Amino acid sequence: MNQKDMNRNVSLYKWYVLFNEPLFWGPVLIISLQKLGHMTLSDIYFMESAVVIICVLLDIPSGTLADIIGKRTMLIFGRMLLFISICLFACMSSPLLAWTANIAWAIGYSFQSGADVSLLYSSLKNGGHHTQFKKVEGRAVGSRFLLMACCALIVSALVTIHPRLPLIFSIIPMGIPLIISFRFKESTQTKKYSASEQIRILKAGVLCALRNKYIRWIIGFSAFIAGTSKIWFFTYNPYFERVGIHIAYYGFIFFLINIVAWVSSRYAHQMANFTTERNSILWMTACIAIPILLMGLFPFWPLAYLILFQNLVRGFMSPFLGDFINKHIDTEEIRATVLSVRSSTTNTVSIFALAWFGFMTSQFSLLSSLSILGIIALGVGALSIQRYQKLFLTPGK
Repeated sequence: MNQKDMNRNVSLYKWYVLFNEPLFWGPVLIISLQKLGHMTLSDIYFMESAVVIICVLLDIPSGTLADIIGKRTMLIFGRMLLFISICLFACMSSPLLAWTANIAWAIGYSFQSGADVSLLYSSLKNGGHHTQFKKVEGRAVGSRFLLMACCALIVSALVTIHPRLPLIFSIIPMGIPLIISFRFKESTQTKKYSASEQIRILKAGVLCALRNKYIRWIIGFSAFIAGTSKIWFFTYNPYFERVGIHIAYYGFIFFLINIVAWVSSRYAHQMANFTTERNSILWMTACIAIPILLMGLFPFWPLAYLILFQNLVRGFMSPFLGDFINKHIDTEEIRATVLSVRSSTTNTVSIFALAWFGFMTSQFSLLSSLSILGIIALGVGALSIQRYQKLFLTPGK
């Protein structure tokens, strides 16, 4: 890949990521599913855990397919389904439509997963600038967080007029990445599809993820952080209601959390260079586990703002962990496959985590469930850090 094509892909990638997710839906996601999709909180947790199974089944095969027929092609198919999904969500009036939209989202997300980051890293590597990955990825993701923060300010006004408006306003921006996906240049030569070739690359990618002890740890830690964060995100709206925060303030709160995520993502490369890799992992774990426990133990509205710590991690983790795992993938041929193994593992953890938390909220109060989640997160985090020290810091390992 020449310098011109690399610069083109990097420039397009920034716009692609900017409109990658629905801009106006996040602050009222749960409320929308409850009011428009007529679902209970337990139903939502069950649906989320069920449709993630699709991601688990498709992530790795679609990543392998991207390594064969091209990342660009898989991104096009994925964005088509994601655009259809947001249109269905905007029209939902029953649990069936909510399920249909979520299934389309899961398939589209699986097709995109691994292919997008792999395309960026391969472009930078082939252009001789792979060390810039954290900076490029951090700024791209950070810009999206900033845009979502600005959009969050008007969500409360939109949902007051009609709860369907945040979804309707999200449709057109979701079409932009679809258009951009057609304009990417392939960073590596693609091959003609064959089932035997897909099986060969799939096997090589999976074995790399299983046998490489460093990649194994990165995948496990990514799954721990992402799985815990996913549960926590779905407790935002119920917790706000529990501590008496009016829906009019939801947009402002989501503005703040996206501002924090923006700063954390934009300056992730500087934050990572300022401290050690171990310390980065340590503070990420602390910012996830401790606030969850405190929110569960003390139902007081100011503690709702502890979710800012999660979003500090949210902004930092994509460039930090993305660079971390890509540096340990030696073979370009299996890059998207290995990244999809990470995504599939994360989704597998999310399935059990969401199903477990859905059961917990049906048996215990939200606060008790959060307290238990916080204790478990502290324990798993401590074990992860201990394993990291033995694996990465012990001489001769």
